[in-house]
Amino acid sequence: MIVMKVAIVGLARRLIENKLKEYGFELDKKNPDVVISVGGDGTALYAERVYPGIPRVMIKHSKICEKCKVGEHDFSKVLDALKKKKYKIKEEIKVEGIINNDPTKKLVGLNEIGIHHKIPTKTIRLRIRVNNKIVVDEVIGDGIVVATPYGSTAYFYSITRKKFYKSIGVAFNNSKEFIEPLILRDDSVIEAQVLRGLGLVTADNDERMIPISKGDVLKVQKARQKARIIEIG
Repeated sequence: MIVMKVAIVGLARRLIENKLKEYGFELDKKNPDVVISVGGDGTALYAERVYPGIPRVMIKHSKICEKCKVGEHDFSKVLDALKKKKYKIKEEIKVEGIINNDPTKKLVGLNEIGIHHKIPTKTIRLRIRVNNKIVVDEVIGDGIVVATPYGSTAYFYSITRKKFYKSIGVAFNNSKEFIEPLILRDDSVIEAQVLRGLGLVTADNDERMIPISKGDVLKVQKARQKARIIEIG
């Protein structure tokens, strides 16, 4: 009999760890078959970063978690479904950003890749290309966000008040002149060149932030690897 190996991520993980043996699972932090995220959206993003591409299910531990599919602390429903394999796996695209084609300056996000101005009292100026064609010659503002459909309900939505369900979206954060968000094919390549100012490149809630300055180019595109989200009825 093959035993399913499970990793649990979240500050509240101990609430469920003791239940695993009861349902016949093995706790395995190194090579899990499934990841259980106990918390809100931030915990789920962290879990994806630590265990990229591993099927993941969320257990709600926050009243503001928009993507939680089960009731708060409803461990039995999740564990029973996993044991009986009564669930579906939905794949979500991720985006990757690389600065000046330097592999040491690469980030991957499930929600988004962003450029933020580094100095709060100053703007950053960017030129935006899509598939080698200039689509915005100069945008002056706080930066941009390149989001996936999964992330369109997060930072992208807070900027644009819009959501999308396919493709890749580009939002212009607090730009001097209003620019409509771009909704692009998911095979598009977006390049943001810094014309003036200092910025930071970020991905989701990753603590790593990469500096970017005049002349630097951030290239963002769909990542090869996808996130695999477990959906329980």
